[in-house]
Amino acid sequence: MVVLVSQLPSNSTTSHSTRIVQADQFDFMKKKFLGTIRRGASRGILDDCPDKKGTSEPEVDEMGVPIWDGCTKPNATKSDKKPGKKPSMEQCRRWQERLENVLDDPKGEQHFLLFLKREYCSENFEFWKDVKQLKRKKPQGERLKKDVKEIYNNYIGESASKQINVNGKLKVAITEAVNDPYLEMFDDAQKHVVQLMRDGPYTRFIQEKNILDILRGNG
Repeated sequence: MVVLVSQLPSNSTTSHSTRIVQADQFDFMKKKFLGTIRRGASRGILDDCPDKKGTSEPEVDEMGVPIWDGCTKPNATKSDKKPGKKPSMEQCRRWQERLENVLDDPKGEQHFLLFLKREYCSENFEFWKDVKQLKRKKPQGERLKKDVKEIYNNYIGESASKQINVNGKLKVAITEAVNDPYLEMFDDAQKHVVQLMRDGPYTRFIQEKNILDILRGNG
């Protein structure tokens, strides 16, 4: 467990030497954590993960995005699902390996969305998640038309409040399908925003400073 100096009880009688020891302990744990992160990133696999047994990489669709039902997560423990709990060091290491590990983890989603909102660029993630929820629910008939129209109005249309950046050809194809919708009509746009997140904010989200802030409860 990482013991942060800022989390230690404040005591006016604490000696100078004790503070030095506390600071040294924090520096040691920080270096140990960063070393773990770097080793995991260089391997790209979880060979020495203590919780690897009985787990597997999530199934992905043709866009390379994890397939899940929107509720349960195959790699998440009961502790992971508690929003009030901070993520473990091992979770953070998995997040740094690839974007899909963030999107397949409830806490990963939570912290990534908070990070995106701080950067004022959460619309791609929100579009991605709304489309995943649409495909999970699999509405039909008028319900499908209503849900598709809502996504279109929020993210694609000319007056969309959270407009995503898609090319003109893709935008026209989606617009033409709105009145006769099908579940896969947003697939190309979803693939596009995943790549935008991977190339942009994800690279900043996994930087060591941000990961340390998350572990401290500040991210």
